[in-house]
Amino acid sequence: MSAAQEKRKTLVDEKEALRVYLDALLRDVAIPEIESPSETPVAVPQVVAVETVPEKTGTERPAWGEDSFQALLFKVSGLTLAVPLAELSGVQEWSAERVTPMPGHVSWYLGLIQYRERSVPVIDTAQLVMPQDRLERLVPWQERLRHVVFICDGSWALACDELAEVVTLTPDAVRWRSSRTKRRWLAGTVIEQMCALIDPPVFADVLASGMPDAVEGAATEAAGAAKGEQ
Repeated sequence: MSAAQEKRKTLVDEKEALRVYLDALLRDVAIPEIESPSETPVAVPQVVAVETVPEKTGTERPAWGEDSFQALLFKVSGLTLAVPLAELSGVQEWSAERVTPMPGHVSWYLGLIQYRERSVPVIDTAQLVMPQDRLERLVPWQERLRHVVFICDGSWALACDELAEVVTLTPDAVRWRSSRTKRRWLAGTVIEQMCALIDPPVFADVLASGMPDAVEGAATEAAGAAKGEQ
C-alpha cells in the first residue's frame, strides 16, 4: 500500500471511529472510562462559586437551544466540540506561565488561571471527553494546548488545542439527546459539523459537584477537587 493510500485509510478509520464514539455518547452506551490516577486528590481552594443547576432528563432542551443560536467550535486532540456563545465568557491564548499549578491533583486539572481578576480552575478538556483508546495516544498537554475557553461567567476554563469557527445553528441542526441520565454535559451532536455540543451550565455543575456521571469516569477525583477545603 502506498503512503498516500495509507494516509487516506487512516483518515477514514479516524472519521468512522469518531462517528461511532459520538453515536455511543448520544445513546448513553457505556464506553471505556478514564483510568483514575492513584494519587490522592487535593482539594481546590474555594475561589470559584458555581451555581448548581437541576439535573436534566428526558428531551428537555437548554433555553439557549430553543431558537437559532451561535456556537463556537473548538478542537481537542482532533475532536471538535461546540459551546453556545450565550454561555461563553471569553477566550484567551494559552500560556503556561499564567497558570498556577496545584500539585497532587488529577492530571486533567491543570491549576488556576487569572481571568477578570479571579482565580479560575483550568482543565485539560481532552482528558475528560476522549475515550480510553484515544487517551492512550493523547499528546501531552504541554505540547498541544493553544487556547482557553471560559464558560459560565468565567467560572471554569476549558483548555483546548485549536479554535475553529463560529457557526449559527437552528434547533433542527442539532441531534438532541433523548436522555441526560449519563454525561449530562452533552446536549447533543451538531449534525453538519459532526461535533459534540456542550451544555456549559451542566458541565460546570458536573465539574463542581463530582456527580456520579462526572465526565467520563473521573467522578471521585472531581468530587475531591471541587468540594474545597472544609
